Amino acid sequence: MCLIPTSAHGTNPASCIVAGMTFQPVGVVNGFVDLKSLKEQAEKYKDNLGAFMITYPSTSGIYEETVQEMIKVIHSYGG
Repeated sequence: MCLIPTSAHGTNPASCIVAGMTFQPVGVVNGFVDLKSLKEQAEKYKDNLGAFMITYPSTSGIYEETVQEMIKVIHSYGG
């Protein structure tokens, strides 16, 4: 399972599929990844979590200020 923000470029989910993975969207608020949504999805898929794929800066040109926290969340759930 790969978690991908809804703001990501369309090639991100396509890349997961080509790699043989499934993906789950993660919510975005005002252009930024919703950390609450990320934590919820990471916990929900912790038994099958492989990755979190973001576009950086995002497709909207946003540099995520919480990218370090996002990485910690994914790692804490096995991704």
